[in-house]
Amino acid sequence: MSQWPAGAHTQSTTFGGLTRSQLMSRVRSRGNKTTELLAIQLLRQNGIKGWRRHAKIAGRPDLVWPRAQLAVFIDGCFWHGHSCGRNLNPKTNTKLWKEKIQANKSRDRRNNRLLKLDGWNVVRIWECALSKHPSRCINRIVSFLT
Repeated sequence: MSQWPAGAHTQSTTFGGLTRSQLMSRVRSRGNKTTELLAIQLLRQNGIKGWRRHAKIAGRPDLVWPRAQLAVFIDGCFWHGHSCGRNLNPKTNTKLWKEKIQANKSRDRRNNRLLKLDGWNVVRIWECALSKHPSRCINRIVSFLT
């Protein structure tokens, strides 16, 4: 992968005067309110039990149901390259971001394949679908559990 620009530590953003490096360091892969924590809240509201977080299996799914061998990933639209029309295309360092997102998509496909070879069912839920159609997302999970 190419090098990120040297000025990332000093390049200012429109987010509270943070530098680009400071801003990106605050993006977390776990405990994200619009993905993982929202899904957990919906599962609890719907009385769905038996799940565990961050099982140490291929791809480190967000949620797993060990008995049902179900692995659920809740993917952010930007980071996993979803073309949902939210206009999430980067305007600077476009080539680098496209390489990064493409690598994420390749890793997602590889992890799906590895989990399926190990006998797991895999469900991927997009961030936008979780916010727009939460009941559909929960129903997808329930369909594998029943």
